Amino acid sequence: MKRIYLNENENENEKDFIIERKEKQYKFPKLILIMRSELYRGMFLSVTEDKSNKVTDYSELSDKSFQIIEYWIYSNQIKDDIQITKRMIKSIKRGIDYFQLNQTNPNLSDLLIKKLNNQNYQEFQIKLQNQNQN
Repeated sequence: MKRIYLNENENENEKDFIIERKEKQYKFPKLILIMRSELYRGMFLSVTEDKSNKVTDYSELSDKSFQIIEYWIYSNQIKDDIQITKRMIKSIKRGIDYFQLNQTNPNLSDLLIKKLNNQNYQEFQIKLQNQNQN
């Protein structure tokens, strides 16, 4: 799954579903959404006349929160260069509920809290070093 995300230009044909949000389009393979989200599993596997390959996202997540969820869907990881805040964790938890994401191991909420704690620890260490230098 991570390969599909990281090589997005090479694998455009594998991405057969679009989530539209705030005038942007995010492309996903239906198979990955079926595996990772109860919401999309129900939508794709139910017997309906609607064969649309596009949906509009009304989750009201920030772009950054949505991108964290998007990356996690593919990789089960959080990007190293992302700065997490308590507010973002609350927003992403709402996104997890909205998209009915399967909370497999590692759990996204737990990973976010761990990353926030690591960030806070690193910031504390830097402040401590600066105080010791003065």
